[in-house]
Amino acid sequence: MTVRIAVLGAGSDVGRVISHALIQSDLLSEGDELVLIGRQGGKSAFIVRGMAEDFAEAFIDRGVNIVASVDPSDAWGDFVVFIASVPDPAHFTRIFHRERLAEDNFKLVSQLLPTLKANREKIGWVIVVTNPNELVVKLLGDALETDRIVATGALVDSYRFRFELARDLNIKPSQVEAWAGGEHGPNMLFFWSTVRVNGQPLDEINVSKLRCPSREFFEQKKAEAFQVAERVLGQEGLDAAYQALRPFPTEVRTIVKSYLTHTSGAKTGGIAGQAVLKLMRTILSDEPVFLCSQTFSQFGTVGVPISLSRNGIIFRLDILSEDERQALWEIGKIVRQKIEGLIGKP
Repeated sequence: MTVRIAVLGAGSDVGRVISHALIQSDLLSEGDELVLIGRQGGKSAFIVRGMAEDFAEAFIDRGVNIVASVDPSDAWGDFVVFIASVPDPAHFTRIFHRERLAEDNFKLVSQLLPTLKANREKIGWVIVVTNPNELVVKLLGDALETDRIVATGALVDSYRFRFELARDLNIKPSQVEAWAGGEHGPNMLFFWSTVRVNGQPLDEINVSKLRCPSREFFEQKKAEAFQVAERVLGQEGLDAAYQALRPFPTEVRTIVKSYLTHTSGAKTGGIAGQAVLKLMRTILSDEPVFLCSQTFSQFGTVGVPISLSRNGIIFRLDILSEDERQALWEIGKIVRQKIEGLIGKP
């Protein structure tokens, strides 16, 4: 049985990295189809055509059918990877434009919904990369009338959380398990009850040393970190800015460092690509695999712990503490209000 993967927004910086990760992966084999979709009239219309030619030549022995398109009606298949977005400025002060990004991407996604809705019977799973994850999951899920939609945000945040924890504990990231959820952005949640080192819960002494003692403390340190990073970036450059964040708490670095990576112009396609591959492989597995993702739940569309497989989504709230579940309710309410505010605008 052949597989069809459509990448909507393949010509963007992140789209190119993800598309390359897909064609290199074991998810596509002879006879399968990878559809690279750009925007008619935009720069990406040329890029996806060039990408298709380059991939066809580079992977000549794979036998994958690589198609370039500028028609969003081609966004259907076993998987639709939704990366389409308005341009995202690669300078540090973009943090102050999150609301503008949400407004612009709301308009963009809304324009695509009628076309996608017409093809909903031909769409298996949707993997959302576009920000804000929570908004796009809500819009696409409602339009396609499907719960087979997951986003990369909470998985990416979990990878970053693990990485920073490993640094603080002076061990390899492979020795750490840790999960994050909530909003992929300023209202990220860190599920400390899930932290394991070599399969064992992190002891309370280390948790108390590493964890922010309160949400207020976290917000204060996060604001300080952004100010420090922006100042050092302007005066001494990117390497110095990364270094200047080292004294800040684990949770703060997990959020702020990604903005510095965007500032470099590299964007964050590498980690997004690995998250897309992880979600696809998990969806194709027979046995449920645990991870965190933005999807429809009782909390709205924020990132939650789930077990995922070809049979669908099973929610795993049992792994969270009571405080973490309560925090999810609170963040879910905040995010729902943001989304309702955008949808309700004329």
